[in-house]
Amino acid sequence: MLRDKILSRSNVNMELLLKEEEEVRFELLTIPNDFEKLERLAQILFHKRDCEGAVEIYKKLYKLGKKDESVLGFLGYLNYELGNYTKAIKYFNKFLDKKPQEAFVHFLLGNTYSRVGQVIDAISSYDFAIFLDLDIYKAHLDFAREYEALGRIEKALQEYVTAFEIDPRDKEIKKKIEKLKNKNN
Repeated sequence: MLRDKILSRSNVNMELLLKEEEEVRFELLTIPNDFEKLERLAQILFHKRDCEGAVEIYKKLYKLGKKDESVLGFLGYLNYELGNYTKAIKYFNKFLDKKPQEAFVHFLLGNTYSRVGQVIDAISSYDFAIFLDLDIYKAHLDFAREYEALGRIEKALQEYVTAFEIDPRDKEIKKKIEKLKNKNN
């Protein structure tokens, strides 16, 4: 579920999203602590690529007492996207305390640990993700396609390269990497 929510930014109609944001914000004027509306606003901000705004809303939800795994997972992922890796690790671990069988979050935690140079912890997280049947190759490809659709070529390239390092037999991925490298120069 978290995976689907995270990998859905490229499939949104921005015009409809802006209209919905206006409606949700208006409704929040009358009931400012409505968990459902706040969570929807956070999702809208995430889809608009306003990670800082989404973090603020999720932090508000957390302070108001909504500490379920969806809030923790998104706080982890948003902090990861923003480069706040220590916070991301904290939230991913809190998520996994509640749902230790969530392979995708183990994968995200592995990515986060690798960004801060904690290789042993990264490998351990990836091992858990694989043990829980996550196809890490496919996960990297999913992120690569999402980033590419969002126009984030550097991030897409990084994910395609990682996928290619996992399985260098895929010639189409190799072509995609070359295409993006040329596009990026």
